[in-house]
Amino acid sequence: DAAMAETGSVTASFQRFGIGDYLRQSTVLSARHADAADLADLNLQPGAIVLVTIAVNVTPDGQPIQFAETRFPAERVELKISAL
Repeated sequence: DAAMAETGSVTASFQRFGIGDYLRQSTVLSARHADAADLADLNLQPGAIVLVTIAVNVTPDGQPIQFAETRFPAERVELKISAL
């Protein structure tokens, strides 16, 4: 967390720990009604929908190095997914 706060970059944070390269192993996208924490954290109204991403990053040899869950207010975000 400290490295990320200092660098503002996942890649730069990993490099501080000797990880020169990594891959996104998976990303799972889902949608759900906002819970109480979402309402407070994201300044949403009851009944709002949040998009949730769960991502796993791994080293080139498959060692997991990061699990991240991110919540987005559905009404304020557009996701673009492409192969390149």
